[in-house]
Amino acid sequence: MDIKLLQELSLTNRILSLEERASDFVIKGDFQGSVAGYWKKLGERGEGIVSYKDKDYVSKPIGFVSLPAGTEVELSYANGIYYSKF
Repeated sequence: MDIKLLQELSLTNRILSLEERASDFVIKGDFQGSVAGYWKKLGERGEGIVSYKDKDYVSKPIGFVSLPAGTEVELSYANGIYYSKF
């Protein structure tokens, strides 16, 4: 690829990223920071199901061990995605 084309593409991506950060559009979760939730199960597609305050959250698990249901996990929210860490 031509170096000029790559530079233009990089600049365009950078401008889009800066415009997105400067916008007032914020995706909010049901809580701020991290909370203690309880592991329910691993879904069919690898998603984690975590219960917090009688509500089930679909999360991206961060961990590589098998957990029994009811184990306390850390549930966090960032950029529109819930994460479960154990």
